[in-house]
Amino acid sequence: MAKKLLIDGMLNIFLVSVAVMLVGCAGGISIVPMSVKIQNADRKVELARMISVSRDLEPEKRRELLTDKRTLYDKAIALYIECSASGKYNQRAHFRIAEIYKSPYHEVKLILSDSAGKKGLDKFPARTSNELWDLAVEHYQTAIDLAPTGYLGSRSKGSISDIRKSRRTIQDQLRLYRNQLKGDDERAKQTQDFAAQALYDIGESYMTLGNYLEAIGSYEKLVAEFPDHDLAPRSQFKVGNVYFYKLYDYSNKGGWGAFIKVAQNYEDSFESKQAETLLKKSAYTLTAIKQDQDDINKYTNKKAMAMRRMGRYVTPDKLYQMGFRDRIVQNYQNIAGGWLKMENFPNAVFCYNELAYNLRGNAFAAADALYQIGRLYQLDGQLENAIMGYETLFERAPQSIWRDESVYQQAVCYRSIREFELAYEGFKAYKSLAGSGGIEKLRYYREADQIVRQLEQDQDEDGFMFYREQEAGTSDRDPDDNPDSKKESEPQA
Repeated sequence: MAKKLLIDGMLNIFLVSVAVMLVGCAGGISIVPMSVKIQNADRKVELARMISVSRDLEPEKRRELLTDKRTLYDKAIALYIECSASGKYNQRAHFRIAEIYKSPYHEVKLILSDSAGKKGLDKFPARTSNELWDLAVEHYQTAIDLAPTGYLGSRSKGSISDIRKSRRTIQDQLRLYRNQLKGDDERAKQTQDFAAQALYDIGESYMTLGNYLEAIGSYEKLVAEFPDHDLAPRSQFKVGNVYFYKLYDYSNKGGWGAFIKVAQNYEDSFESKQAETLLKKSAYTLTAIKQDQDDINKYTNKKAMAMRRMGRYVTPDKLYQMGFRDRIVQNYQNIAGGWLKMENFPNAVFCYNELAYNLRGNAFAAADALYQIGRLYQLDGQLENAIMGYETLFERAPQSIWRDESVYQQAVCYRSIREFELAYEGFKAYKSLAGSGGIEKLRYYREADQIVRQLEQDQDEDGFMFYREQEAGTSDRDPDDNPDSKKESEPQA
């Protein structure tokens, strides 16, 4: 079975790698305007995430794609730095910069390591992981200083804690790994067991940090040095998972090959059965994506698409042949559904953006796409982008069947980012959609009603409802601690 899967994988992934590049690199993403600069910065991060650097590619092509990714991240950072001068976007900009330095930048940090003398690459200074983590902590701390009790301030505190804890764990476990003894006596075997566990813990720490290539390296080192250890099949399976669901690499040298090794080398393990099942499902999904992408390509204006890839604006009517729009819409919906099954949110969002902005002739499909964009951002933890996504649906498709759902989910997002007044208004607006006696049509009416009642409480009877106390960071159990007293106690500028 494993051999058959390997053959199928080679055939399918050869085809799918083309589809990934076509779907993932074609065109830009329209972000709901907040400010032009913050929009452009967010867009560049999205585009960078969409570039999948397959292990099957030739070294020169890999360097080229990594260079493209790093260029996009560098440009995003430069734009965020400009945005940090604005009081409105200051905290968000520093938080976004920290997020880049903490995780995705590590994939591109050493593109110069084997590129000495390569033309054009000397503009990228190589940076170590420690340098990047220090930069991340610096920007997280700035975000905390700006608003320590807010949503981004709280997240920044958690991220700094994760970085510090994981760095300590990595250093401690490295020492444990290096202290292993050679030999077959009981003492040596015990230290080797500790060393295997140390490599696994290092991999887990890198996963917490979002440093996925380093995590893969640690898991693979465990498998290579301790192939008979109980953690070996789990580590090999994790390698496949990281490639598939974090780096979006489905190649034979990447995720596909990693899962094949689980099925071949650990045939009787629980992970082997998981890997075989996953490969079968993935082969079907990726092949279907490739077929739909091929169909789209038959009706795509290649010259217009090439111009768009170069950054030039192309009107939607020039991209796809007239008379085939409904067919292309269905193809994009199928592809987006496939990427969702693969948990590839960047490419799924790209497809829905195509449906919402470049295939607008089908009003229902465009409205559905707008909702899906907001939902995907919410599922991916990008709550501010989710809020903007839902807002765009209200503006462009106010009669959508997803309107009511979007009102509720936007309120959920506001509550999650500690914008309690906007959340309160959102939940009240959702309740009002029931009209007179129509609460049965609202899926979340009871939940919204309960939340509204909670936010309207005034336990200390100081005249400030709970949501206003939460917004101001004051207590609803102490009448002397309220938004007005807090303002009076703050030093005057």
